[in-house]
Amino acid sequence: MGYKHVLLALNLDENAEYLVSKAAEIARVHHALFSVIHIDPDLGHLEQGVREFDAVNIDESEHYESVAAMKRLLKGTNYPLYKHLFYTGYIEDQMAKAIKQYEVDLLILGHHQSSIFRQLMLSLSEPLVRQMPCDIQLLKLE
Repeated sequence: MGYKHVLLALNLDENAEYLVSKAAEIARVHHALFSVIHIDPDLGHLEQGVREFDAVNIDESEHYESVAAMKRLLKGTNYPLYKHLFYTGYIEDQMAKAIKQYEVDLLILGHHQSSIFRQLMLSLSEPLVRQMPCDIQLLKLE
C-alpha cells in the first residue's frame, strides 16, 4: 500500500535542503502528492492557524522573509509541490488540523539523535506524535 499525500514539516535551518530532497524522493516512490508545512515567525501577528501560500495572489506589499526563503528552497526540488503551508500557533493543534484538512497520510519530520532520557522526558515532538491521525516517518539528522 502506497501513500497518497506526503507532508514534510520543517524549519528553515541547515537541514532543510536535505529534508526537502529526502521527502520529495519518498513522495516520488509512492507517486504521492508532496506538500511542505513550516512555522513562519514573521506571521506571528496573524490569527493562529494553517494557511496555504498562494504564489499567484501574494500581496507584494508585505514581505515575509521565511516564506520567500522557503520558496527559494522548494524551487530546487525536482518533484512537483502540491501545497506550501505555513502555520502560526501551537504546533500540535495546527499540524493535526492540516493533516485532516489536506488528507495527508504520511508526515515526515527531521529528528536529531538524542539520549533515551531526553527522548522520553523532554521531547517537544512527543505530544505531536501522540495526536497524529496519520503515519509518521522520522529522518535522522546529524
